[in-house]
Amino acid sequence: MKIDMEEVSTTKMVFKIEVPSDLVSKEFTDAYDGLRKKVRVPGFRPGKAPLNILEQRYKKDVETDIIRRLVPDYYLKAVKESGVTPVEMPVIENIDLRKGGTLTFTATVEIKPKIERVVYEGIELKKEDIAVTDDDVTAGIEGLRERYAQLEVCEEDHPIEEDDYVQIDYAGFSGGKPVKDLRREGLLLQAGSGDIAPEIAKGLSGALKGEEREIKIDEKGLMFKVKVTEVKRKLLPELNDDFAKDVGECETLTELREKVKERILEDKREEQRANYRNGIIKKLIEWNPVEPPSSLVEQEIKGLLNRTKAFMGKKGDFEPEEEKAFREKYRSHAEEEVKGELLMTAIAGFEGITATDDDVEKEIERMAKKGQQDAVTLRRYLTSIDGGIENLKDKITRDKVVNLIMEKAKWV
Repeated sequence: MKIDMEEVSTTKMVFKIEVPSDLVSKEFTDAYDGLRKKVRVPGFRPGKAPLNILEQRYKKDVETDIIRRLVPDYYLKAVKESGVTPVEMPVIENIDLRKGGTLTFTATVEIKPKIERVVYEGIELKKEDIAVTDDDVTAGIEGLRERYAQLEVCEEDHPIEEDDYVQIDYAGFSGGKPVKDLRREGLLLQAGSGDIAPEIAKGLSGALKGEEREIKIDEKGLMFKVKVTEVKRKLLPELNDDFAKDVGECETLTELREKVKERILEDKREEQRANYRNGIIKKLIEWNPVEPPSSLVEQEIKGLLNRTKAFMGKKGDFEPEEEKAFREKYRSHAEEEVKGELLMTAIAGFEGITATDDDVEKEIERMAKKGQQDAVTLRRYLTSIDGGIENLKDKITRDKVVNLIMEKAKWV
């Protein structure tokens, strides 16, 4: 096999690959020998069809099959021999296959840039003390009360007030005619939460169960007929030892407060560490310029778009202009993430930093405890999803690199 490599840029490589003629000839011979045994050609006994007849009938199929088998095989051999790391599938072009000759083709692929050295010692970090105040704990307890609150149906003569939960049926009209898709039954909303359009919230103020009101949305020329089918109020649980037993696996409210304090402290430590990591990444990029492969940046942007869709509760795709705006917003962040990942991975390689099986088990235990999950179930889930354990190992390795950089940082 002959390989010519051309480095178009630090992140793009073109392979010009030539498969020797003797190997190609053997592929053609094997292919037609196999065909001769399988196919029936009128006028000839099984297995006796002449080569020229087979070529007339099956030349295109044979060539396609040989290309399908040889091109991926020899591309992978070329990549292995070159020592580069592709980050996407190659673009295969200029395929030239001739019976009795060679097979030649080009493969253009994005690669991870070669990083010979990363400067990371002496990064300046500002040390900040962490403290959990009584107000922090009180807010945490109130959050638990909100989570365990229950809804109670109000009295029939209870007028809707701010923060009440209102169940409604509604239908929208424009010019006196029903508007398609502006009809809903049994919708539960909180009156003062912003879930309801201001005009509708104002129009429902003081309404009673069973009452129907017509509410105009002037600037849109719409009118809604809204019927109140239920009014509910939120009841917060009392703060006592029983509440602590229900929500915190604690015997007393005092123990629950301590547990909440520990959780808040851990959250603040994670936030602080994330701030340190962000500062480290920015300084690594400043000290070690590196070109991010466009395909990895695109993967990062797609991930951000998918997370945005999930956050917005959006089912389908963004509108073209909407997606374009998000892409422009996320591009610099995505490029920074890819650059940071490349540099952190390089440091891990230089320093021999890896994630052991023991590291993985400890991290699963930590994640399970924080999320109040069963460690066995979490481990089974991570093992079942594609790349679950490998992604966890990557995270652990990055965390170890951050630890190393923090050990060698200049604290101020």
